[in-house]
Amino acid sequence: MHARTVLAGACAGLLTLTLAACGGSGSSTSDATSTPAASTASASASAPALTLVDGWAKSTDSMPAGSMSMTGVFGTLTNATDKDIQVTGGMSPAGSMVETHETVKNASGTMQMQKDLDGFTVPAGGTFVLAPGANHLMVMGLTQELEVGSEVTLTLDTDSGPVEVTASVRAFPGAQESYVPTPSPSQ
Repeated sequence: MHARTVLAGACAGLLTLTLAACGGSGSSTSDATSTPAASTASASASAPALTLVDGWAKSTDSMPAGSMSMTGVFGTLTNATDKDIQVTGGMSPAGSMVETHETVKNASGTMQMQKDLDGFTVPAGGTFVLAPGANHLMVMGLTQELEVGSEVTLTLDTDSGPVEVTASVRAFPGAQESYVPTPSPSQ
């Protein structure tokens, strides 16, 4: 009989704790529900307008000997705003400048890359793909080797202010297009 009393008391205590816990979570549920929403709102307010998703740069050891003066940066530029963002170039500690490049066929039908004088427009709420053999960012005048597994940081010039992005460095032997320098204004 004593065991039944202890068991009944334990069950009553457990039931009381369970009900108290349910009552407590019921009253704090509204707090918990509003807190993540507030956190999400503040996080999105501080989220960058432009990001580089799956960004990568071609390693310098993937390049033919004597061509280590530049490298391409690829990935997907993503615009989280409700306005188009124009990317016109930039800078990087890895080189002297960053240019927007396009790849076009020359008169002989060979693919060559050249500076895109207008830059890239990343549509509002949309993306802009940077790919080997297509539109890409080019770090010009490399000042250091880019080894596989390292990272390169770029500060992009945009019409909404500078945006910092990071790309991992990968080996990539493809996309050996020739480069046509930007003609000087006198030409």
